[in-house]
Amino acid sequence: MCLSAIIERPNQKRRSIGRPFQLVWWSVVVSSTGDGMFVTAFPLLAATLTGDPFLIAGVTIASRLPWLMFSMLTGAMADRMDRRRLMVGADLARFVIVAALGVAIAMDVEHIWMLYSCAFALGTLETLHTNAAQALLVSIVEKRDLMEANARFGSAQVAAVQFAGPPLGASLFSVAASIPFLADAASFAGSAALIAALADDHGVEAPTTRLRDDVREGFLFVLGHPALRRLAAILAVINFFYFSSIALLVLYTDQILHSGKITYTALFIGAATGTVASRWFVSRLTERFGVVRTIAVSFWMWATAMVGLAITSSPVVAVAMFGVLGVGTGFWLVLNTTVRQELTPGRLLGRMNAAYRTISWGVVPFGAGFGGLFARAFGLRAPFIVAGVALALVAALAMPLLKPIAAAVDPSSR
Repeated sequence: MCLSAIIERPNQKRRSIGRPFQLVWWSVVVSSTGDGMFVTAFPLLAATLTGDPFLIAGVTIASRLPWLMFSMLTGAMADRMDRRRLMVGADLARFVIVAALGVAIAMDVEHIWMLYSCAFALGTLETLHTNAAQALLVSIVEKRDLMEANARFGSAQVAAVQFAGPPLGASLFSVAASIPFLADAASFAGSAALIAALADDHGVEAPTTRLRDDVREGFLFVLGHPALRRLAAILAVINFFYFSSIALLVLYTDQILHSGKITYTALFIGAATGTVASRWFVSRLTERFGVVRTIAVSFWMWATAMVGLAITSSPVVAVAMFGVLGVGTGFWLVLNTTVRQELTPGRLLGRMNAAYRTISWGVVPFGAGFGGLFARAFGLRAPFIVAGVALALVAALAMPLLKPIAAAVDPSSR
């Protein structure tokens, strides 16, 4: 399989991908803007309740633990049930949870354990929504539009989560701590309404197997496919060390950068700017250098950013490093997602995404826990130093590590 067939030419005019994609795109913009408010407001709220690095990391642990526990189950559900209805149901459930948290904050009865509970519930529903959404995307766009659709989808999500949402969330939190959470709840309701407007034709064939067997089939498919297995393993290593440091970002901003909410928000904006900018030239780079070399570039960008964050105390440099981090993330999101979709049969897309994330995101709670304990023992900068060294090693070994992906996307490279 060669990806050249789905990479747009640099001089090709930007075309419409269709109304169904536009509805999904707008739902992502709406809900992700709310998520962006949540991204800044949640750690800021946690920091008002505790200054312990491990307890702060607990928020990340709680939100990512469901990827290890439930992703395979929700992925199998996405291959057995109407994906549109699953997304609507997940959005409505998240609306209720975040609205209840907002009310609790307004009544001044919030507690750190309440944050953990809500983060865990939201993370569980995120596994269902994300697995269904990525499987749905393949059914609403043509194959030739898949990379462009992933690029638009990813850039819109990142722009909303890291560009529009964070400054709005920080500003609203300054007015009243409950407002960004109530606004996030409203965004989930809006997202559900947009997805509900899709034609009711995104069900799947009636299952003839047991759910347990479906879960097993999806996991074995990823483990048995050299390229998918390697992608999942690489991201698992990266995520472990990345989240060991980033889970402590609110404390890093305060104690290392000696800054406040403005700088904390600017870090997200820097990353979002890089990711959105990458959308405009990822196809050109991929066409010129190939999928594998472009993925390797993303590794070097991540490594450079983490090393920079590990050694700097300057807010300006830190924001610039997050911009570099964002460009690398943009390259990775588009290419990694497209490769996985192209290598997977349609009936297995939900389970493939679930198995992939179980492996690659299931390590995040352990990474966050490691970072919290490591920072408690050796200081807040220590997890960033370890992450920088680890990501530099991954970048240095990029081409050997990516050999299975090279063989899958370009059979002539075998």
